[in-house]
Amino acid sequence: MDVARVCSDLVRINTENPPGRTDVAVEYVADILESLGYLPRISRNPGGHWNVCAGPRDSELLFCGHLDVVPAGVDGWTHDPFSGVIEDGFVWGRGSTDMKGGCAAVLAALERVLDEPDEQSGSGKETGPGGLSMPDERSRSDKRSRCDELPISVAFVCDEENGRVDGVQYLLQEKAIIPCDCLVAEPTPCLNPSVGQKGLCRFQATFQGTPGHGSLYPFAGVNAIVKASSFIQRIMKVTEKEYAPEEMMSELIGNSEDAIAQIFPDADVARLLTRITCNPGVITGGEGTNIVAEECMVALDMRLPWGCSPDAVLAAVANDIFSPEICIESCAAPTCTSPDTALVQRLSAAIEGVYRKPARPILQWAASDARFLRAAGFRAAEYGPGEIHLLHAQNERVRVSQLEHAVEVYESLIRAYV
Repeated sequence: MDVARVCSDLVRINTENPPGRTDVAVEYVADILESLGYLPRISRNPGGHWNVCAGPRDSELLFCGHLDVVPAGVDGWTHDPFSGVIEDGFVWGRGSTDMKGGCAAVLAALERVLDEPDEQSGSGKETGPGGLSMPDERSRSDKRSRCDELPISVAFVCDEENGRVDGVQYLLQEKAIIPCDCLVAEPTPCLNPSVGQKGLCRFQATFQGTPGHGSLYPFAGVNAIVKASSFIQRIMKVTEKEYAPEEMMSELIGNSEDAIAQIFPDADVARLLTRITCNPGVITGGEGTNIVAEECMVALDMRLPWGCSPDAVLAAVANDIFSPEICIESCAAPTCTSPDTALVQRLSAAIEGVYRKPARPILQWAASDARFLRAAGFRAAEYGPGEIHLLHAQNERVRVSQLEHAVEVYESLIRAYV
């Protein structure tokens, strides 16, 4: 299988979220899984929000990846964001790094393990998705038997980019996947598997005012926009407190700061993992420039360090002097999988076997489906190919060499469980 071609094919399937349709991408992945010998299980949720799983439900290792991508926009791209151009050693386009490259590498690694050279076949086969040779009935039966024996399962999902419930959360609710070791193929630095991530507190705060004529304010009326602005100034002060990590977390934070400094040399990384970050992302309100605003809503995204409780943050918000109405979009405590688990040890050994350098587990400053998996009892880690500084950015792309190395790492990890 040509992993770059599979990545390119997936990029060419527009799965922007919103609207988040993954049905065409799921059909493409399901065809590849079937050619490998799997019997894909597709969950067809409304609006094209599809997922596909394969492999035994009681597997020892689950590979998980999302097929939806953030909106691409229209300006600033060297190539069309859904062209999937392979040029200058990269696959270009929206989702190449986050995270269709990782999904392609998982499929290619499975092929390497399942599709060992077969001297009795190999000629006269049809070509399927990703350049795969389509097996005849005899070899198809042999492959299906091998898939049944392999303690590895996969899940390719929707709705990761907006946290909706039709992706991993749906699979967990339906018990389509059950707790085991789990590798989420999100992009990471090549020597740094991610074993934990900060907590997430994403909510809307709505403020009420008393309308009046704009010419009389501030002597008459109560302006909801002013209330919201004052609230933002107060809430930003939570970023000043530093949380002291536990002993195990201290080493991981040190590894993480080194890795982040390589990716974002201008970032104040010493603050990133031990303090709350707070981004007021959206503010809407008011009825007209000559009217004292009756209502204003501000949407905030807060990432919480270890030792910080989401409940405590929300309680502080609810107790603000202006008593906003709070609508929670997503809330999760910080999580971590111990570096001493078999998953992290085996993954680190696989990375070291490919790169011939020590692997150093890190913590993630953002959020992914790993938070839902860990909350459900999975031992989850993240590792995958990609250009981290281009996450959600224009000219997103992934190095072909990184894709190929990720295939090697995943293959080695699979063999550690066989």
